[in-house]
Amino acid sequence: MDKNKNKEEKKTDKNSKTGMVYLTGAGPGDPELLTLKAKTVLQEADVIVYDSLISEEILSYAKDGCEIIYAGKRSSNHSLPQYSINELLAEKAKENKVVVRLKGGDPYLFGRGGEEAERLFKDAIPFEIIPGISSSFAVPAYAGIPLTHRDYASTVAIVTGHEGEHKEKSTINWDKLSGADTIVILMGHKNLDSIAKNIISSGKDKDTPCAVIQEGTTLNQKAAAGTLATIKDEADRHGLKSPLILIVGNVVKLRDILNWFEKRPLSGLKVMVTRAEGQAGTLIHRLKRLGAFVMNLPLIKAVKGGSNIDRAKIHEAIKNIKDYDYIIFTSVNGVSGFFDEFFLKGLDARSLFGKKIISVGKVTSLELKKYGIVPDIIPSEFSQTGIINIIKDTELKGKKILFPQALKINAELPEFLISRGAILENLPVYETVIPEKSKEEIYEIFSSLITTKGNGAKRVHKNIGLPNDLSLSSFVVSFTSYSTVENFVNLAEGIQKGLLKRITGSGVKFASIGEKTAKYALGFGIKSDIISKDVNIDSLVDGIVDFYRKNKI
Repeated sequence: MDKNKNKEEKKTDKNSKTGMVYLTGAGPGDPELLTLKAKTVLQEADVIVYDSLISEEILSYAKDGCEIIYAGKRSSNHSLPQYSINELLAEKAKENKVVVRLKGGDPYLFGRGGEEAERLFKDAIPFEIIPGISSSFAVPAYAGIPLTHRDYASTVAIVTGHEGEHKEKSTINWDKLSGADTIVILMGHKNLDSIAKNIISSGKDKDTPCAVIQEGTTLNQKAAAGTLATIKDEADRHGLKSPLILIVGNVVKLRDILNWFEKRPLSGLKVMVTRAEGQAGTLIHRLKRLGAFVMNLPLIKAVKGGSNIDRAKIHEAIKNIKDYDYIIFTSVNGVSGFFDEFFLKGLDARSLFGKKIISVGKVTSLELKKYGIVPDIIPSEFSQTGIINIIKDTELKGKKILFPQALKINAELPEFLISRGAILENLPVYETVIPEKSKEEIYEIFSSLITTKGNGAKRVHKNIGLPNDLSLSSFVVSFTSYSTVENFVNLAEGIQKGLLKRITGSGVKFASIGEKTAKYALGFGIKSDIISKDVNIDSLVDGIVDFYRKNKI
């Protein structure tokens, strides 16, 4: 046998290897309803082909370098026709890539997943189906409507409200479907009036309770209830649009007592979270659980080792670490910025023996523990003021104190230490910049306040990830530090001179963490409607809830 020929054949086989396609359900809209398996394949994918109702949060699971292709279809507006999507999946798989076809709901329930699977089978391309939570039952559940109930319904029918455009006439047998106790119609907005009339003409009482739900399970969810005779008018009166689900049956009567999603304390409220990138998780989680629509727009991005950071100075401080009596940390970035350099020099926690470590609070302390450091002092008030209060009776004269920090910080603590005779080494280990994406989104949010020569700016949302209703009277901007205040002001005035004044006079509410942040904001003309009692995230959230308990959203 010719060994060289055999090697060449093996090489050819390897190059012609086919990849894998996962036809994946993304669920009904709420990113937390994505399945674990769907998340896993998204993180492994080389290519993601996604539909119009997929949130940015779900797409964020994609790995760096993943090719993300939009293939959305909304009613008659198709970015890619179905046959082109089928060919695209096959083409990408033949490039030996892991492909995720990401669909709203479930791929095999009115998702055309069957057609895509048939195309893959034709070319012997391996595929798997990852079911998703279907909007057919998830959306009614979020609207307080169980599809079955011992007193009301034992049978359920699920119907498409938008049949294939290639059909000359409808193939839906309404006469048989009308016998079901509960009927769920998906994608029915365009044909809502004719659907209701078909169900009535097939035997359902015109007074049968109905509900229509727009963008169910998301924080854009809106709903209206009525009867078969009135539901089209109710949907129009509430301004409901696609994507929309219609539920017909007596189970709709239960909505009045079982509607939990729309009755949470902060439902209808939009909150801009401005904390630094990667540090807003706790705040976002709590606000979402309470029903708020959270826009994560960090106004701070920590940059370590930038051109403005003097690494030689950091290395000199580390070299002389034995000379310091105290080391103070007031941020997560201060901890990582210092210890990343510290450990690179071959040192470890033993080098800090005898030093008093001061941490501003719980989150900073948790970051210290990652490096094997347990702080000696943590104030009850998580702020520079809290540190001052806890060490104000300590003899500091002649004590050498190292303070790893941002390039620009609040001078309150440094001034106190120097006034008490301490020998202070302010050590910038990172600087903060404004993320570009936040600049763009803040422009979009406040575009209605931006004066133009024409009729004003028009907002165009890229996908379902942003709120449809951006009424500024139900909008809160949160400030968690001096930097978030200052960067917000600079962004607003950078977009258009005078925009800040228009924002503060538009009905937007402002929530500040602690009196000092509120006072700093007031210096720019921003009056805080909500001021947390304590300087921590839980207190800030409690303050927002208390405010809207007294003031209707």
